[in-house]
Amino acid sequence: MTNTATALPLDDLVQLIATRAAQHWDYTAKCAFTALLADVLGGDYDAAYQLIEETGRKLLAAEYEEDHQ
Repeated sequence: MTNTATALPLDDLVQLIATRAAQHWDYTAKCAFTALLADVLGGDYDAAYQLIEETGRKLLAAEYEEDHQ
């Protein structure tokens, strides 16, 4: 049986991991997502952490906008 699933483009994968990490308040889960994202980014933990924080701020801003409409 052939696997016909296609892989996500790298940018989409990075954004997906960052979004999932930003949605978690659990420290252990957030650390695991940060480590996974750092691996995808070639071991750059600082970039992974910053991307997760930026994504979290965007998610909060979007939620705030929805609440005030």
